[in-house]
Amino acid sequence: MAMGLVSRLIFVLGLGLVVVLAWGGLARHATWQEYLALSEEIRQGRARPEDLARVAPLLARTAPEHCAVLRSGAPVLLHLYASDARARDLGVNPFLPSDDPDLTATRIATRDAVTQALACTPMNGDLWLSRAIIGRALGEDAAQVARYLALSDRYAPHEGWISQRRALLF
Repeated sequence: MAMGLVSRLIFVLGLGLVVVLAWGGLARHATWQEYLALSEEIRQGRARPEDLARVAPLLARTAPEHCAVLRSGAPVLLHLYASDARARDLGVNPFLPSDDPDLTATRIATRDAVTQALACTPMNGDLWLSRAIIGRALGEDAAQVARYLALSDRYAPHEGWISQRRALLF
């Protein structure tokens, strides 16, 4: 009788431990599902001022994301979206440097997100193009920006939508 009670207690404690350990992952998954849905709407043309408040928690994160999350493209897209939105709000060209400290901070966070994503997928031509775009917006050395652009061309030479963006922006 006592052995059955001890077994049940151990089972309940083990189950509780599993739930506690899994809760953080489940919460993170639910949050990323919302970000993934928003990023898909943005890809389809969504542009609303209230979106900046929705992505503020993501933009404030400093810890690196898992590669599975970065490969989805959502963190980079949402950072680029926020950077462009802030530039438009200021009446600044989203592809050129600005002296606004908040915009610069947003662009630095965007650069960091792109760099993290490139660590997971270093042969992604679109990410290299995004790195070139944000590098140009931050006023980085022109030779370095050209290197990022060359890597974009190297890894995505025939992808039409990427090459069109490269041609339009540079």
